[in-house]
Amino acid sequence: MKHAVFCWLLSTSAFFSVNLYAALAPNSGNSSNDETPMVLSYAEQPVSKFNQALLKATLSKDSWANSPDSISQRYSGADFEMIKSNQVDGKVITYNMRPSRDGHPQLLLILALDKQGTGWKVSKAGLSWRCQNDAFYGTNNCRVAQQDSDD
Repeated sequence: MKHAVFCWLLSTSAFFSVNLYAALAPNSGNSSNDETPMVLSYAEQPVSKFNQALLKATLSKDSWANSPDSISQRYSGADFEMIKSNQVDGKVITYNMRPSRDGHPQLLLILALDKQGTGWKVSKAGLSWRCQNDAFYGTNNCRVAQQDSDD
């Protein structure tokens, strides 16, 4: 029995340690617009090829490579809007949201950027989503609403 409890505690602590970004971006508590989204889990996204393009853009002095906000916007794309940016321990954490549409969940893309020499590097990217009636973001399956057709 003790072994089962220990394994459960170990797996629970591993699950909660997955949420690196919530720990890195403390809630300032000023207003509802300033709150850090509650993220229970995320799907890690690739950053290697983007960092290669970012390095090239930095060396070419492209304007989008100058600030964490513009780098974050470039990574996330036109469908996402930055809703929050925090600097913690020399790292910049950005939160980019895409509204729900066509029955698909709201998406949250979180980037961690590090200053590296004269430029920046995306050290981690995570994607979470929020199902229709959920108060948190995660990687759980959502029930996609069926669209009725009047054809």
